[in-house]
Amino acid sequence: MSSTLCRCICGTGNQKDQFELQPAFPTSDFGVPEAPQRGALECDDTLQRLDAAMSPPGGLSFSTLQQPLRGTPIREGNLWYLSAEDQVDAVHFSLYVNGFFFRHEGVEVSISLSPFVLVRNCKFQSGYNATLTDVKIFKISLFAHSACYYFGVRSEDERWAEEERSRWVLDVSRAIRLVTQSLFPPFRITCEPLQGAPQTRRRLMAGYVVYHEDVSTASVVYFELQAHEKGMAKMLLYENSKCQVVVGEIPLHESAMCSEKIGINCSCFSVEDYQFSTRSLAERKLWLRAISNVRVKLQNSAPDPNEEELRGFRAAIKEHLKSIRASIEGPGFRVTNPVNGSLKCQGMIDPLLQRCHVQRSSKAVPSTARPMSVMALKASGGKSSENGVAEEGRIELQSIQLELNRPVPRATARSQEVAALAQMVPKPGDG
Repeated sequence: MSSTLCRCICGTGNQKDQFELQPAFPTSDFGVPEAPQRGALECDDTLQRLDAAMSPPGGLSFSTLQQPLRGTPIREGNLWYLSAEDQVDAVHFSLYVNGFFFRHEGVEVSISLSPFVLVRNCKFQSGYNATLTDVKIFKISLFAHSACYYFGVRSEDERWAEEERSRWVLDVSRAIRLVTQSLFPPFRITCEPLQGAPQTRRRLMAGYVVYHEDVSTASVVYFELQAHEKGMAKMLLYENSKCQVVVGEIPLHESAMCSEKIGINCSCFSVEDYQFSTRSLAERKLWLRAISNVRVKLQNSAPDPNEEELRGFRAAIKEHLKSIRASIEGPGFRVTNPVNGSLKCQGMIDPLLQRCHVQRSSKAVPSTARPMSVMALKASGGKSSENGVAEEGRIELQSIQLELNRPVPRATARSQEVAALAQMVPKPGDG
């Protein structure tokens, strides 16, 4: 029912998907540290106290396997479904707040969305299929599950077909973003070390991200980028913003591979084999820009920064944060008075994925291996590969594919749930 590999010329194997270095923060800001103003320090301290007070107890983990679709469709319409290289069929497509549904050849296909899904326009090579020449195609890629779904808009009016495809792509991207943002606790990105947590002393910036644990689980972790020291930097994954439990550590070398997923409003990025998703596209750009700066310093064999230089680095990031604050604010703190920095905590959106439990060690995982999941161990028969990571293998991927394509009856919407979800659906014209 779906392709396990991307078949279009805009696939993720394209070099364009490789992360390109973002413009660095001004060198002058990094070279000439400025003393933070007292008001800024007090605001940062207030943010840290609020963050810590609202940190979820334990960790937040969610299942990314198939789940019931919620409420009633937020949009319905007729599309063309590309089920095989030589088969294009008309289907009635229903977009929900947390997934999509269509019926093909008598089989109901229900797919729930997760933070690790993207949508984008795509096209095939000329001569690929003559029946597709007048179809404007877009794909919904469940890249964490190695699956792609292709849909198209067909019309004699090419301009109308282009515009209709764009509307579908934007609506799907908003649903993905809504699912993603619903998982985050209220927070704001911070640059200052946390008092009482000495392991944060070299912090450059920190905030919550969604981490792809395995094919069945996504966890919200507190992500911290630290300055380089002795020829290497590192990123720490904490259970929450209190930074008391480290659940992972990622070394950052000068040759570390960083990439971003190319999709409309996509907020996913990766560092080596670790997949992450942020609340928004602007927030992803900020993380990649900061990581890029650290990599550049490692590539140039820059000396370890002292405390004064660290304050300068943080000041540069804070200055950039101020300029993009409106575009990265998600569920969390809202500035009610820009003059004195008064804050108000916004209410959280109910998570649009089901909670699950992940057992972890309270110690940091070895920097050379990713944490082993229960599913990975099951797929490998309890054995791990040479580098300490379980081989998930073809059998597990097949079982996931079957899970994705299993017919799922539509959930009966309760009146209260419908009303709540209706408030969450972005209005036309929203970014």
